[in-house]
Amino acid sequence: MQVIEHSTIGKLGEPERNEDGIFMSPAFAAVIDGCSSIKPAGSSSKTSGVVARELIGEALSLLDPAATMEEAFSALNNAIHSWYEGQGGSGVFEAHPELRASAYCAIASVARREVWVLGDCQALISGSVHTHHKRVDSLMEELRAFMIEHLLLEGYSEADLLKEPSLVDRQLRPIMALQPAFQNRAEPLSYTYAALDGFFSAYSAIICIPLTCAPVEVALATDGYPKIRSTLEASEEHLMRIIASDPLLYTEFRSTKGVVGTNRSFDDRSYLRFIV
Repeated sequence: MQVIEHSTIGKLGEPERNEDGIFMSPAFAAVIDGCSSIKPAGSSSKTSGVVARELIGEALSLLDPAATMEEAFSALNNAIHSWYEGQGGSGVFEAHPELRASAYCAIASVARREVWVLGDCQALISGSVHTHHKRVDSLMEELRAFMIEHLLLEGYSEADLLKEPSLVDRQLRPIMALQPAFQNRAEPLSYTYAALDGFFSAYSAIICIPLTCAPVEVALATDGYPKIRSTLEASEEHLMRIIASDPLLYTEFRSTKGVVGTNRSFDDRSYLRFIV
């Protein structure tokens, strides 16, 4: 594997609070997106997203290079479940999905010559983008845009909403708090979704992209980039153009959050490009 370029940037500008990460070894390359949470991760002082990112990175370092997709994701999921046992048992996390350490990832396997994508991480291979945007996220993005436009109708300006994001958040947060109830549910509900959280079993939710026998260039990115591009520079330029034209992120690109205060972006972001 030949790494061309890589970058991981936390929206707060503080590496220790970056819930995104990159993993590279002779056997695997991956981007990891730890899910944000307003609740702490067990007894840890770290956020649940940081805990999930670290656990998955460590599990990848111990993974059999020849592991199948199912074996790999089972090992990553088990790493999180084992961490729960050290937090007093998995029962409370099973009953309260909002407390779980959760993450998505995109992984390239050298031995299997496959790329595996879970959730809205992105893979760019031979000009094609592979990702899965959750239906529940689309719902929250639409609701947020609706709330922003309603506030604008009430006389607030976009500058007001940028200065005081709680005007939107206090309306959206109670609805978003309902989302974890759908995470890794066995019931085939409209808004059920899969995540690596210690209770993952929906292997059919993973996108598996076979690679050619000949060397091929692959780019992986987390959803902190609105759309992955063929280079890091192009991905950054696309992100910054959107932020400049739509800092509330409700018109050109709809998100569940905008750019707050002095944050570097609306979300943590990671990018990795290599030849495998």
